Amino acid sequence: MSQVLYRKWRPAAFADVVGQPTTTTTLLRAIAGDRVAHAYLFCGPRGTGKTSTARIFAKAVNCLSPQGGEPDNTCTMCTSINEGRALDLIEIDAASNRGIDDIRNLRERVQYTPAEAKRKIYIVDEAHMLTEQAFNALLKTLEEPPAHVAFVLATTEAHKLPPTISSRCQRFDFRRITLNDIAGRLAHICTGEGVEAEPAALQLVARAANGGLRDAVNLLEQAIVSYDPPVTEKNVRDLLNMGGDEASLTLAAQILDGKTPEALRTVNEVAAQGSDLRQLHRGIVDHLRSVLLMSSGAEIDPGYTDEAAAQIKALAAASEPRAIVRTIKRLTAADLRQDPSSTLPLELAIVEAGLVPEHVPGGESSRPQVPAAAAPARLQPAARSQAQAPANYAAPAPQPAPVKQAAPVAQTTSKTVQAPGPARRPRSTDPQPVAEADLPSEPAERLEAQWESLTSSLRFQKGDKFNLKALLMASNAREVTGDVVTLRFPHASHKERMQHELENPTSRKLVHDAFARVMGKPYDVRVELTAGAETGAKTSAARNSPLVRAAQAMGAQVVSETLAEPNENTPNDNPGDDEVNA
Repeated sequence: MSQVLYRKWRPAAFADVVGQPTTTTTLLRAIAGDRVAHAYLFCGPRGTGKTSTARIFAKAVNCLSPQGGEPDNTCTMCTSINEGRALDLIEIDAASNRGIDDIRNLRERVQYTPAEAKRKIYIVDEAHMLTEQAFNALLKTLEEPPAHVAFVLATTEAHKLPPTISSRCQRFDFRRITLNDIAGRLAHICTGEGVEAEPAALQLVARAANGGLRDAVNLLEQAIVSYDPPVTEKNVRDLLNMGGDEASLTLAAQILDGKTPEALRTVNEVAAQGSDLRQLHRGIVDHLRSVLLMSSGAEIDPGYTDEAAAQIKALAAASEPRAIVRTIKRLTAADLRQDPSSTLPLELAIVEAGLVPEHVPGGESSRPQVPAAAAPARLQPAARSQAQAPANYAAPAPQPAPVKQAAPVAQTTSKTVQAPGPARRPRSTDPQPVAEADLPSEPAERLEAQWESLTSSLRFQKGDKFNLKALLMASNAREVTGDVVTLRFPHASHKERMQHELENPTSRKLVHDAFARVMGKPYDVRVELTAGAETGAKTSAARNSPLVRAAQAMGAQVVSETLAEPNENTPNDNPGDDEVNA
């Protein structure tokens, strides 16, 4: 009975292993210098030669006449291993023998000396599938095995092995094999089998294998069996149910050019032909990746034909890197696993790639800006104070309009603006930005004009303990002197909590940044008590409460009095509920 090609052409010596020069060279030197370790860990993607290298290692260690570390493949030991009848080469599939009982049996057999070889070689395939108890049972044996035993653990997921296991092994990482190496090996197999194959067909098979030589050899054998010789690119495309690189490349160009309707029509035409949409999706992403790399100046060999490479180069020259990155992100997010026959995921990704605006260097998305004239007129300080005042607040009598001066009056360096207590604002409106030209030039007035915008910017910013907006809203006066903003608080507890947040580096930076944004330059922020603040006013009112007096009449005593403090929890989403109860 004939063998499948991947078994027939399995490497028989280290020189035959494709794409792993570092690993094979190190093993050759270790064997030639008689410095063989007791445990090895071979890890890497499937089809990259882990198990084949482990078998070559077993032959080279036990070969009766090795040649510089390579097995001669003619002695009795090499022959018995090649034919699969060597008693001292034990291969264990950890996926089906993963329990603690299997490892205990292995530990018992390890103690027996080899039947005919120099060393017993245990190859544990898919080693990451062992249970935790099995790993613990193997640990001692792996750490101090008998001198006549060597272990080779092979796995595709090395991160799942416990550190206690992997640290006791010499680790070798098997890399994905390059397109040219796979195509060269396929050409060698075709020559040995007497099969004609187009180089473009072998390149296509190599790309479809995604770095795994075993998958590539299986696809080659399927193409040989399915079609009359020679093996052509057209036959391979038909075998893999691919819509063709032309469709993928056309789609990539249409998406990058913003031709969304044409791209949607192309997707549906390919789907109507019965092509595999997942393969089409992979092809689009692969082409876009090549466009990105070429656009970035990277020298790569994508394995395309000269015509396809020229088209990709032209796309890279005509496309903005930001547009390429955005398109790749949208396409890779399309999930075709749930329904591979549905065009909807691809259609959504194409439409989203066409709708997302370009990003400017500052990182903000371009969006329609509201003209300054459309912004609501800014209230004068007196009108704003009256609008924000609570219901029981008596507005001061209007002052007569000042006489216009013939010459500008010199402004003082310090000005205090008294602000009424916080007031509720409707939930449906947020403070609108004020045009820079409409802002007062005097710092204190500018701060008052921007106060709502400043506090709203800290709505969801929690300091070390408290919500920063809530603390700022407890301030009833602000004063600007030089480069210092002084916040005044009517209650000592509020002042102390704000001072605590300003002493915290993170909170202080948030507050200082907020003031710098609205004031146009950095300011130092300090806190003080409002002059003449009566911290006991609330306490006296509390003592006169009917409930307190009734409790005292029944023999109760006042132990402590506490003022309401700012909310320590997550800030309320309603801007009108952020005030502090004093």
